[in-house]
Amino acid sequence: MGVRIHFYKNNNDKELRDLISENYSDFAHWYVKRNESSIKEFDEIYGTEQLIDFFSENKNIEANLNFLEKKLVDEMTAEFVAEYSEYSKALEFFGPSMSKWRYNESTKLVLETKNNEFIRLWEYLINGRSLKESEKFDSYTNEYKIGFLSFKEHSKLKELIIEHFGDLKGMKEKHWTNSEKKKLENAINNSKNGTYSLTDHNPVTSGLEYVMEALNEINTNETELITGIE
Repeated sequence: MGVRIHFYKNNNDKELRDLISENYSDFAHWYVKRNESSIKEFDEIYGTEQLIDFFSENKNIEANLNFLEKKLVDEMTAEFVAEYSEYSKALEFFGPSMSKWRYNESTKLVLETKNNEFIRLWEYLINGRSLKESEKFDSYTNEYKIGFLSFKEHSKLKELIIEHFGDLKGMKEKHWTNSEKKKLENAINNSKNGTYSLTDHNPVTSGLEYVMEALNEINTNETELITGIE
C-alpha cells in the first residue's frame, strides 16, 4: 500500500501539545501496560523501547515537552496520534486517506509558486513537523510521522491554495485535463446511489484537493489540522 497520509482533528479545540500534556498520565500508564501485556502473552515488546523506558520511570508526572530530547518528543507525539488517540478518542480521524505519492505533483506545483510561506506550511503537513520548536520531525523509528498546523496557519494555507490554484471547483476546471474531466463525468453518470470510484486517476492537483477537502471539514476557529504520515 505504501506511505499514506491521514488527517486528524480535535473537536475540543485544544492544541496537540496540550492534549498530550492533559492525557500524559493515562497515556504513560496505557503504553507501559500494553507492553507488559504483550510480553506476557506473546513474549514480544510492543512499542518503542526508549519511550517504554521513559514512561516506566515517569508515569505519574506531567512531562514538559520543552525540556525533553527531541527524538523522544517526536516518538511520543507519533504514538499519541497513531495509537493512543484511537484508544482514548482524543482525536478524530477524518477526511481522505490517500497514498503519499498522490501528493507529489501538487508538491511540485507548490514549489513552483516560490512562495516561502506556502512551501513551509505545505511541507509541515506532507513531511511532518516536530512539537519541539517546529523542527523537522525525526523520531527514534520514523515509522509514523506527524504534521500539524494551527487554525491560523491552515487558514493561511487555504487562502494560498485558493489564491494560486482556486477552490475545489476551480482546480478541476483549470488544472484537470479534458480526459480527466471526461472520466469523472462518466463515473458520475454510471454511479449507483451517487457512489462511484475512479481508478488510475491522479490529476496534478489531487494532493491540493485532498488538503482542501480536509480543511473544509473544520468548522471551528481553534481546531488544528493534524496529519499522520505512515
